[in-house]
Formats: sequence, C-alpha cells, structure tokens
Amino acid sequence: MTHYKNIPFILGHGLHCCNCETQDPHYINIGHRSLIERRGASLVNSRPGGILNDYIPFYFHYKMPMLYHIFKGSVTEFKGTQEEIVYIVSSPDKIAGLGLQYLFSDRHAYLAHKTLYSELDDLKHLNWAIIQDDTWHKQYTELKKEIKQAEFLVYKHVPVEAIQGLVVNNEQIATFVKSAIDTAGLPLQVVIKSEYYYS
Repeated sequence: MTHYKNIPFILGHGLHCCNCETQDPHYINIGHRSLIERRGASLVNSRPGGILNDYIPFYFHYKMPMLYHIFKGSVTEFKGTQEEIVYIVSSPDKIAGLGLQYLFSDRHAYLAHKTLYSELDDLKHLNWAIIQDDTWHKQYTELKKEIKQAEFLVYKHVPVEAIQGLVVNNEQIATFVKSAIDTAGLPLQVVIKSEYYYS
C-alpha cells in the first residue's frame, strides 16, 4: 500500500527499500514512524539477512490493520484518508520468476516469534483463514492482528516489471494513476475496488 502521489515515482523507478540510495524526494509516508524505526532495528536472521528496512514489504491480502488505522485516523503522521491509498499488486510467483531475493513471514515480520520462510512451497504454512478474513477487525484480537499482517519481503528493490496492477478506491484516484501509467508507458491495469477499503 502507498499514497497515490507516490505512484509516478514508483512507476519510473520501481520500489526501493528504506535503506536504498534511490528515494522519492517527495515521498508521502502513510505509516507509523515508530513502527518504521522499530523495523529499522529488527535483524533478519535468514538469508539474505540485514534488517527489515532492507526489504520492501507486501501484504498478502487487502483490508489490512495499517489501512484500518488510517481509516480510523489513528496514524498521527498521516493526515489523509484511506481513499488516498493505492494497492500495488504483485505475486510470489512473479517475484520468484524475476529472480528477486525474498522471504515471507507467518505474521507481522518485526515480531520476535514470527517464522520466516524462503521457499514458495512453504506458503501452505500460513494461516490463510485469518489472512483473508475481511471481518477480522470486528472480532479484534492481538493474535488475529499479527497473523493478518503476514508479510512477503523483497530484498532491496522491486522493479517495475514485477508490478501486475494497481487497485484504487474511486474514479478520481483512478484517473490520476492512469495518467501516471500513460506517462510511464506501461501496460498496467487500474481497478476500482471500493470493497477493498473500510466503511
């Protein structure tokens, strides 16, 4: 997930981790700064190693806890709304097929008790019932929250060719994103899915 105004830079450069030299000078952060700092101190004990801020994190599903915080206005560093958020869509098969280095976790990756995996066959070990539960927030528990936030982590850089599409909340954001795609000359589809957002 990212802010829609970050899309033009992403379409021109791909996605870069927090610790990469290539950074959007006008990047709009939508996350809790304290969590970003915590991830910057979280060691990754599986190859290719480093810390969590050396990776680009993807969620496996929509309606994530981070988006819920934005919906509720509880991200003090971000004053916008969930309607401004865009889903950047890829897939484990696409990432692996491009030869990118990756890991994935069975819950929020900064938690000490998470398990990290490096083989796509191990996706079967994730709790898909919770990850794909659109109503988790109505039966809120800390366990559900942390499992819902299982992450697919790509090391350092995700090139533009790994992006398979973008999902937005409404026509206004779709128009902006489509214009950015046309400018970049990319064959990407934009889909409006208001049901991917909270109401």
